Amino acid sequence: MRKDIFSAAIGLMLFLAGLPLQSYAQENAGYTFLPGASGRMVCQGRWVPSTDSALPGNCEGQLMDLGQFSAVSAKLSADRMDQAVNVLVSIDQKLSVNNNELQDLVAATASLQKSIDSQPTQGSLSEVIAKRFDSLPEEVLSNALFKQEIAKLKEDILKEVERRYSTKPSATAK
Repeated sequence: MRKDIFSAAIGLMLFLAGLPLQSYAQENAGYTFLPGASGRMVCQGRWVPSTDSALPGNCEGQLMDLGQFSAVSAKLSADRMDQAVNVLVSIDQKLSVNNNELQDLVAATASLQKSIDSQPTQGSLSEVIAKRFDSLPEEVLSNALFKQEIAKLKEDILKEVERRYSTKPSATAK
């Protein structure tokens, strides 16, 4: 029985010795992970398996300890996060400036609209002028010559109003 166990152990050793060492290399996310003397190692480059089954492969790049690889990866991730935060802060600042400018434009538009609405239109101004002239007391209009001058002044003012306000939109045209 001892002889059988000894033969099985030697057979197992010969079998394991015949396996190529690159079978221990595992690829994950573009990196090759290998067993090393101090633990797992990472090939940061291209892993070239050996054609000879007795030899391991070759790492065309940097070979580093798994702990060191984890630290470098964490640092790169933190740097990328900082870059993303900086971009987001910049976008936030630009949006804030745009929002302030938009609020200023809305306020200016509202003020302009209020100013336009308060401007007299040709029709309403002409009506006000005509009513004011028509409401002059009879004592003032009793003199025919004075009455003619007042009528002429009224026509001149109405013509001037029509000339100045003919290009502006009326309040009812909104």
